[in-house]
Amino acid sequence: MKLIKALMIVAVLAVSGRAFSHGGDHDPISEQQAVGIAKYVAVKLTEEDRGMGFGVLDESWKDLPEEKVGISKSGPGYYIVAMEHEEEGRTLYILMSETGSVYDANFTGQFKGIE
Repeated sequence: MKLIKALMIVAVLAVSGRAFSHGGDHDPISEQQAVGIAKYVAVKLTEEDRGMGFGVLDESWKDLPEEKVGISKSGPGYYIVAMEHEEEGRTLYILMSETGSVYDANFTGQFKGIE
């Protein structure tokens, strides 16, 4: 009986370690997903200043037409999504990793380390 209990404990511990661990692999996102993430970021930037150097965006950034948002540039490991706001005459550029982590945003489209 003790052997069965010991085997059950070992089995539970072996399974629970995998269940609670965080996988290190993150699949690359598609261009469409990158655009969706950029739209989400723009909404967040209308709600509060995230320390990007331009303050809070106007509420109108939440409702940009689909055709005004797209991939400006991509390369090994990154996407730059451009969001053109015709009324303001500005384009917001959002730099993110190929897995969807947002690194930076600005109105120049120039990011350190990206040529």
